[in-house]
Amino acid sequence: MKTKLVYVLTCAPGATYIEQALMAVFSARHWNPDAHIVLMVDDKTDVLLTGKRAEILDYISEKIVVPFEDDSLTPMYRSRWIKTQVRQLIEDDFLFVDSDTICQRPLNDIDTFDCEIGAVLESHLPVSEFCDALHRSAQNVNEKIGVDIDAEQLYFSSGVLYVKDTEMTHKLYELWHRFWEEGNEIGLKIDQPSLAKANREMGHVIQQVPDTYNCILFTRPPFVREAHILHIAAYQNPSFLFTDKVLNYVKENGIGNEWLQQMILNPCATMMPFDYNLKHSTFRQRRKWYKELSEAWKGYGKYIDEKYDAFPMCSRSRNIVIYLLIHKSIELALFIRVFWQRLHVMHKKSVLKANTCAK
Repeated sequence: MKTKLVYVLTCAPGATYIEQALMAVFSARHWNPDAHIVLMVDDKTDVLLTGKRAEILDYISEKIVVPFEDDSLTPMYRSRWIKTQVRQLIEDDFLFVDSDTICQRPLNDIDTFDCEIGAVLESHLPVSEFCDALHRSAQNVNEKIGVDIDAEQLYFSSGVLYVKDTEMTHKLYELWHRFWEEGNEIGLKIDQPSLAKANREMGHVIQQVPDTYNCILFTRPPFVREAHILHIAAYQNPSFLFTDKVLNYVKENGIGNEWLQQMILNPCATMMPFDYNLKHSTFRQRRKWYKELSEAWKGYGKYIDEKYDAFPMCSRSRNIVIYLLIHKSIELALFIRVFWQRLHVMHKKSVLKANTCAK
């Protein structure tokens, strides 16, 4: 694979973003053994990469340390500053990938992409199909920097970006960084609205790449198992991989545990199927999922913690589901969990990003 893979990592001493990035890079290296993987870190994060936390260096090809003169800058600021400057700091074509992701198949096809810069739509949907809560959220942050989300229609996620080394992409990144800095000055710390503004200023140059390259899990898309990259953000996601208990375990022990490595390389075994998947699956598919889930939870209890509590439920319902899992009543546990999820989403629909991708 000729296209570089680029990850940006900043982390406070007590946080576990290094462990997230370790899982992301480990999975990318497994599926793409010949890839040139670049890890970009700030100077404060670099000094944390010792002991078990230095394991991430085993899976990368190159580390770039970006120094900051101001020690008071937060990890979030440093992360966004580097992210919006990647094109100016890296040579050749690259695929930028957020560190809260898991790669689950080879990425060779990116060498054949013919666009200069490409991304996946936010929530895998055009703006006109956003639910009210998601539309309101996107509109509120974009209008702060003068972007009318309805005029864009194609609002791109900045979590995975394919970027060729061309004059146009350098210019786009220059605008993106400048607009992000302007937004940061008024309290808008995230980078996606400024990318939308830069894209608008450049005449909408960002093109769509296959949705499978940034499968955003909180939208519950039906193509999860076929995805190249799973985006396991902190919001409304079903996998236990990025829960605090797993990340703290990795912080203390690394990812030498064989069971944990198998879970990272088979992330769909770490999550309950979405209600969409259950309704549109065959009996044979469901039986396969139940077997996967049973083995995954068994290992979770053995290696990570005595209880599986990686999903948000009221304590009584969670205890019932845990009891059923321990006693291998997987079907009933799944039914209760999915039924609870549907009720929860219905009850909280005014605040939840409840879009379900229909692709």
